[in-house]
Amino acid sequence: MNSEKTPHSPPETVHPQSISILVVDDDDLVRQMLTDLLVSRGYETHHAPHAAAALLAVESAPVDIALIDLQLPDMDGIELMLRLRERIPSVLCLIITGFGTIERAVEAMQAGAWDFIPKPVTSGMLLEKIGRIESYCQLRREHDVRRKVLYKEFFFSGVIGASPIMRPVYEDILRAAQSSLPVLIEGETGSGKEFIAEAIHLNSNRKSRPYVVMDCTATPHSLIESALFGSTKGAFTGAIDQKGLLQAADGGTLVLDEIGEIALDIQPKLLRCLETKRFRPVGSTKELSSDFRILCCTNRDLAAETKKGKFRADLFYRISAVRITVPPLRERPSDIPLLARHFLQAVSREHEREEMDFTTESLQLLCRQEWPGNIRQLKFTIETAFFQSRGRWITPEHLQLDGQPAARPAEVSEPLAAADLQKDYKTFRESAIVQAERRYVTALLERHHGDVRLAAKQAGLTREALYRVMSRCGVSPGQFREKN
Repeated sequence: MNSEKTPHSPPETVHPQSISILVVDDDDLVRQMLTDLLVSRGYETHHAPHAAAALLAVESAPVDIALIDLQLPDMDGIELMLRLRERIPSVLCLIITGFGTIERAVEAMQAGAWDFIPKPVTSGMLLEKIGRIESYCQLRREHDVRRKVLYKEFFFSGVIGASPIMRPVYEDILRAAQSSLPVLIEGETGSGKEFIAEAIHLNSNRKSRPYVVMDCTATPHSLIESALFGSTKGAFTGAIDQKGLLQAADGGTLVLDEIGEIALDIQPKLLRCLETKRFRPVGSTKELSSDFRILCCTNRDLAAETKKGKFRADLFYRISAVRITVPPLRERPSDIPLLARHFLQAVSREHEREEMDFTTESLQLLCRQEWPGNIRQLKFTIETAFFQSRGRWITPEHLQLDGQPAARPAEVSEPLAAADLQKDYKTFRESAIVQAERRYVTALLERHHGDVRLAAKQAGLTREALYRVMSRCGVSPGQFREKN
């Protein structure tokens, strides 16, 4: 193994919440060199010469990452990986493969390995892959902590997100749930307004009573009045004795989704009902009562609509005692991985498939999208990707954005240079990877004007991991910073 530093060199990085790594290799020299390198970089490291020792080690010291040689004396490396995952479902495995075992490495990936590393293992390649896993583990831990904090006392239904911009929304949900005032939930199409309405209901004192939703965009204008207030037989052609949604919501919550679609001639009737809690079914002279709480959702600017005369001002003020604005998904990109994994887990459970996850590249791609359809569009994209994938991982090739695959394998646009063909495959592959990395890192730093923190965030890496990539590529962030 090639290492740039001696095994006893001081640690380069201090890991505040150390990643625990298990090295399993029957070659004493290789095992010791791998262990020393990881320890020198600040990782908590354990090692075992064979599978039995590895299984015994994790009983007393659970690990985050397992570095496993494919060929072990007492057990196949893939079998060991599966047994480790039975004991520690969250463990991420890197398989070390020798010459001529690429097919088995692919088999390991299909069985759930994070990645594989061909022998001879170089320190650069090992640390780069460990750095990527470290970033993933850190993100997973942050999400777990945030989820526990956010849902410690309250159930937020399908409202998911840990970004700072969502904190006022959670506060508004709690405030609204503790009152009986009407709530107007504003936001773009697909931003999750209905989930917020449900969260308010489920945290209110009406949570055990009816929860009734009317989609005003899906209900014909001519039928909105009868749908809300009910109807009597003969009131209009085809009319029957029918209980309306206001009556169905008695004691509970009525949600009017896209209330801006309700016609002006129906709005005064709705206003009177909100003020008196009394109404008449269409065609009836008998007045009924209903104790309901109203929550309204809209993708329109109703305040502006009132000034234009397209929505009654008195009704607007009545339904907007509490206003909650839902930020679009593009304004909270840090929530995209959390939402994406939530949708993937949900569809996996529904179809009884094994636990799945996203590659780092696919998560990065998702985070770079604008998502004009917001959460609804993201959910559809993830569900589509689920059916496109046949393995454990969602890759960029499985993501369809704007109706087209998000990523396609690069096509050969020109023949290789004669000098490249003189190289053996391993040398060519390593040089091609370095060139591709250099192009990527250069473009990334140019976009962020040499700001390593922002570049690392977009790349899904720690700053330390990104610095290692820059060092390997011979790129410095200083050359991309704007001069004063």
